[in-house]
Amino acid sequence: MIKKKIAVFHSSNDLYGASKIMLQVVDILIKEGYEIHVFLPYNGPLNEILEIKKIKLNILNFGVLRRKYFNFFGIINRIFKITSSTRIINKYFRSHKIDLVYTSTSIILAGAISAKLNKIPNYFHIHEIPNNKIYLKIMGSIVSYLSSKVIVVSKSVEDHWKKYLKNTSISLIYNGINFKSNRIDVSIKSNDFKILTVARLIPYKGHIYLINLARKLLIKHPNLMFLIIGDTFKGYEDYEKKLKTLANDYGLNDNVIFKGFKNDVSKYLESSSFLLHPSIDPDPLPTVLFEAVNSLLPIIATNHGGAVEILNNGKGGLLIPYDNLDLAVNLIEGYISNLDLQKEKKEYAYTYMVSNFSEKKFKENIIKLFKS
Repeated sequence: MIKKKIAVFHSSNDLYGASKIMLQVVDILIKEGYEIHVFLPYNGPLNEILEIKKIKLNILNFGVLRRKYFNFFGIINRIFKITSSTRIINKYFRSHKIDLVYTSTSIILAGAISAKLNKIPNYFHIHEIPNNKIYLKIMGSIVSYLSSKVIVVSKSVEDHWKKYLKNTSISLIYNGINFKSNRIDVSIKSNDFKILTVARLIPYKGHIYLINLARKLLIKHPNLMFLIIGDTFKGYEDYEKKLKTLANDYGLNDNVIFKGFKNDVSKYLESSSFLLHPSIDPDPLPTVLFEAVNSLLPIIATNHGGAVEILNNGKGGLLIPYDNLDLAVNLIEGYISNLDLQKEKKEYAYTYMVSNFSEKKFKENIIKLFKS
């Protein structure tokens, strides 16, 4: 039997949430007998992982649509990169007889354009919630034209995109992980709380909001420690400097610690008191919340995007406003002092997530989609 060949396009080469989901999809498809060809925009840690899996890897700058390019010269640059890479991809599709394209994000167009030109189905897997209606309208039309099917990772993503995706098949498939069954609760009962944030250092993830929360919380709770795990995209280094300067200007260097990127965050989750996810724009489906539940860590998250779905409207964690600092501080102060409420929400979160965000359910839904 001839294996069906799938070309996978991914926008980064790192080990953050979206890359982990891409690897999950790749593993599922390989086990189902597909031959996988992966396209990445630059070299990085995924190279070694894909090499071990014996997957054909192509490094090609195919013009990822990052926000920093949303200006006149940036758009010209992206058009050039997309056009030039599409010619290379076309040749590759024909010589390797690619049957289907899986584009793991809405910010890559080159693979989908090549699929259209070669009359090959393309599936978009949308993880983004753009906050610009003009961008949504334009990209919605492009994605609709270039896609055979669209996967969205949360109801929040679907609600943002659906009116712009005309005559397009949309499937809501929640990401999932393998939740532990033998977890040990090591709740910290001292006042020396570690509050952990795991997120790439980009504006919408809310690190400035986090620093302002820390500044106010530390007035009454000077023993709080805020650990930030994550680095930034190339070209966004000034934003990282801005965050560190702000923390320094507020005199928070001893309490707000930037740890950089870490391959394995489990040891930080297990040694922390809370996970704080402070995004100021809706985060499509922050999978670090799953990892926090696996470590029996109480969760605090801003009240929008996929976090609301994961925490089932606050039943599984504390939801705070993203635009009212004083109210957020009051809610956090009440929560960190209430062990009974923390335990109640942690137990609910585990039960709810196992039922709705399991790796098994994710696998079943992906297989069903690709075989339909």
